[in-house]
Amino acid sequence: MKKNIFIEGIPGCGKTTLLNRLNEALPEYQCFREGDWSPVELAWCSYMNQDEYEKALRLFPMLEEEIRKNTIDEGEKKVVTYTKIRTEEPDFYSYMEQFEIYNGRRTRGEFHDIVMSRFQRFNETGKLFECSFFQNIVEELLLYEQYEEEKIFAFYKELLEHVDLNSFLLIRLETTDIKTTIEQIKKERVNEQGEEVWYRMMMEYLNQSPYGKVHQYSTFQDLVDHFTRRMQMEDRIMKELLTNHCIRLESKKYTFEEVIADIKSFANEECKDRSVE
Repeated sequence: MKKNIFIEGIPGCGKTTLLNRLNEALPEYQCFREGDWSPVELAWCSYMNQDEYEKALRLFPMLEEEIRKNTIDEGEKKVVTYTKIRTEEPDFYSYMEQFEIYNGRRTRGEFHDIVMSRFQRFNETGKLFECSFFQNIVEELLLYEQYEEEKIFAFYKELLEHVDLNSFLLIRLETTDIKTTIEQIKKERVNEQGEEVWYRMMMEYLNQSPYGKVHQYSTFQDLVDHFTRRMQMEDRIMKELLTNHCIRLESKKYTFEEVIADIKSFANEECKDRSVE
């Protein structure tokens, strides 16, 4: 039986590399990257009602064709993969960004219902997802909703009531040295002028969040502490709720052949505890 494979891990651990290799090795799987329309995830997408959508078309008539091309109808909602549209129009991205579901843009109840309903409606198999189960949801709950650990755990316990675990497989790439990993991508993800744009963006995201403001996050160590806290929360969910449905891989130290073998084992056998401690 084909699984739905969710790849997770902190920035710089090799998620995209693994996703690309799995996409090549498993052509029968449909791949969803961050920014794509996805049946479960809405990162980097505008989630709009009809009136909001029509206003966007009026405001940016020169982009109407591109907006429509990148729109998916979901009942009364319009999902626009707006980051895939290339334009020099200065206000387009900031305008469309306000209709995302993350960074405190929805009420607590709205965010809860959107996430739950999308997983509840999803009943397919053979999908490959990047950062669609932990990353964006956990960070929203930690930084914007400021949930304590028990409340995040309860959120995921409820979420998994809407998930067919027989077709669910989580692969998490893990690093034993978060600080070194973040230092490395801090240096790598720069613009043509050598400016550390990824690090600057991450620090703005962190210190502008409600949790970051309360705790006065502003340093590199604060970013490391955030990812450490997030990983600890994910560890508990994996250990207590997903014991038989996850594979742990040490970042950049696994063999791809072993990953494929494990995926095939999950597909062909009753679920066993195959987590790599």
